[in-house]
Amino acid sequence: MSTTSHNIANANTEGYSRQEVRTETGPGLPEGDYVMGTGVEIQSIKRSHDELVEKKLNTSITNHKFNEERTLQLSQVEDIFNEVNSEGMNKVLNRFFNAFRELANQPENETVRNVVKENAKIVVGDFHRIQSSLDDVRASVNKKLTLTVNEVNMLTKNIAKLNKEINIEEVSGGMANDLRDQRDRALRTLTEYFPISTYSDNQGQFVVSIEGVGSLVAGGIAQELAVGSAVQHGSTSADKGSVEIFFADRPAISISERIKGGTVGAQLKTRNEEIVGLEKQIDQLAHGLVLATNAIHRRGFANHPVPVDEQGNPVPNAARQKVTGINFFKEPLDLNRAAEYIQLSDEVEKDSNNIATALEANKPGDNRIAIAISKLQHEKVLAGGTTTFEEQYLKSVGNIGLQAGKSKIEGEQSAGILAQAKSFKERLAGVSLDEEAANMVRYQNAYEASAKVIKASDEMFKAVLGLLS
Repeated sequence: MSTTSHNIANANTEGYSRQEVRTETGPGLPEGDYVMGTGVEIQSIKRSHDELVEKKLNTSITNHKFNEERTLQLSQVEDIFNEVNSEGMNKVLNRFFNAFRELANQPENETVRNVVKENAKIVVGDFHRIQSSLDDVRASVNKKLTLTVNEVNMLTKNIAKLNKEINIEEVSGGMANDLRDQRDRALRTLTEYFPISTYSDNQGQFVVSIEGVGSLVAGGIAQELAVGSAVQHGSTSADKGSVEIFFADRPAISISERIKGGTVGAQLKTRNEEIVGLEKQIDQLAHGLVLATNAIHRRGFANHPVPVDEQGNPVPNAARQKVTGINFFKEPLDLNRAAEYIQLSDEVEKDSNNIATALEANKPGDNRIAIAISKLQHEKVLAGGTTTFEEQYLKSVGNIGLQAGKSKIEGEQSAGILAQAKSFKERLAGVSLDEEAANMVRYQNAYEASAKVIKASDEMFKAVLGLLS
């Protein structure tokens, strides 16, 4: 009755496993030529638990949390490159090249020159926006990892504490069912962050390990995790740094690359693959735009008069100001973090007449430089001359969209698998109030029957005493 009452009281307690009293026949006592039974004895109070079911549930939680977090992180990255509902980089670059086409039609028009300059500023600003937004997503991941490590350390300390309490309880002959339920709940929370495995070693210690990494808890001892700044191999963000995870007693060895599942695995994968990959591609785009544009622009002449010699040939060095060899964008520009550091050159920033349109001096109507720059839009100048600016950008954006869509589909599938695992666990270990009510009636009837036996025995004993008196 006490066990039934305990089950009913915890029917709505998350993670509680139904308990069942297991009985056996009491030892017989010899009575003359017969062996008389002595009733029933409680063998144990067991909880409804299956290790394989628990492992499947934990695996389902890890997979679903990975897909859920991947979808969240990739959606944030996807929003940075929203080409449908906002003025994305592709539209901005198209307007930039179209402005040069318009300037080719009106090379002497100062207003059109200012339009080119303003569109170039928008291009520069959008590169800065993308880089800043990617840095924000990275910073968000780093912050989440820091908070997660603190939560994991609290969980592992609690699991180690429960291991001690369970050991003390069971060594003394007790049944630590409720403590084991608490430990299972803690493990289910832990498995949200990364895949774990559990087992009991040769000494009977309960061990919790991160799959592919190493043990976190061994009996009553928990290993703390820590975070620290490090630069991911091959990252383009050396000056920004990344938070990496390691064991507190082994700070020189990062374990980040070995964590492959759960929310932590999803965050690390997005940061170290998608964000780093996008940074490289956007840097290549910015770097290629600067070099290609400047290479043409330097050959042209600004919209300034150039003195001529006696034969009528222009003498550029005799001009009051620089009229050729002018960069449109500021150089030098390293490939690393090019999207962050791209800027208009000081000459173009100061005076829009320094935008070169003519291939020869003192020919205001010459538009060959402007035409050449506008044609860059469709020329394969990136990746060793194999792709255009638009193709490079759309490839990057398309890959993010593909990964985001894939994670959403996998998230829906993993949610169904998790619901199935929870349902199976509930059928195995959940409390059925109807079943417990039936047990109460069964125990009540058994108690009443036993009471009648005792009453009849008592009356018979009194009758015998009455005969002797």
